[in-house]
Amino acid sequence: MAVVADERLWQIAMGAVLFTAVFLVVLGGWAPFRRFVLRQESGYESVLRGSLLLEISPRTVTVLTGLCMALFATIGYTLIQHALVAVGGALLGLAVPVLTIKMLKRRRLSRLEDQLVDGIQTLSSGVRAGLNLVQAMELLAHNASKPISEEFTHLLREYEHGISLEQAMQNAASRIGSSNYRLLFSALLTHRERGGDLGETLERIAESIREIHRLEKQIETLTAPGRTAARWMGAMPAVILAILYMIDPYGVSLLVTEDTGKVILFFIILLNVAGFLWIRQIVSIDV
Repeated sequence: MAVVADERLWQIAMGAVLFTAVFLVVLGGWAPFRRFVLRQESGYESVLRGSLLLEISPRTVTVLTGLCMALFATIGYTLIQHALVAVGGALLGLAVPVLTIKMLKRRRLSRLEDQLVDGIQTLSSGVRAGLNLVQAMELLAHNASKPISEEFTHLLREYEHGISLEQAMQNAASRIGSSNYRLLFSALLTHRERGGDLGETLERIAESIREIHRLEKQIETLTAPGRTAARWMGAMPAVILAILYMIDPYGVSLLVTEDTGKVILFFIILLNVAGFLWIRQIVSIDV
């Protein structure tokens, strides 16, 4: 009885020590974790309500990120029962919302770039018809399609709420994040300071941006083989693994059943993703 009591006391003491240690770790790491979350939410808010003009709470994205991390970690550990795979799944879940937001931002920016020349020509036509700059912007905001109409509507809303037109244009340039839009708004700011023929200035800017778009399309055509090679490189390991599985199922199954195989599989995936991103970086040329 005394031995059993001593063992029970020992277990209680070890449990208390373990609980204290976990509590101290959580307590010490809570403040840095909270700062990290708040910093991420600040970035989300800048993109969602700034670049994308979406009324989505950053906390919603944080909650979805946590759910994605738990989901991918659970799926990874269920398929391949290894802690390293669960960690990789959690990291993948962490990256999914970030990559989704970046994709939406890049798609919106691409559409804004495609609409810019037509938008400048609308401004130029309005100015040549006798409208002032604000009225020409209103013409563009009312008649153009999204997303350029949304951007100029937001710009005019800031102007109506008391912000100077110059500051509203600077805010729009920072919000959009495009060098071509910065060029447009810089030219408009210069015209407001020094005067001149605004219609002719807008026509020259439209011609310059049209030439930039032509060069970008040419570069995109020349780098298409590199992007295709990156896609094939990303797909080939899975294809080769499927072929090997049809030839030697037992040998391939060792990659997911043995610890050494799991580590090898992890590094295969890691190096494959690194090579894919490396090639994409090489063929990404900015004009």
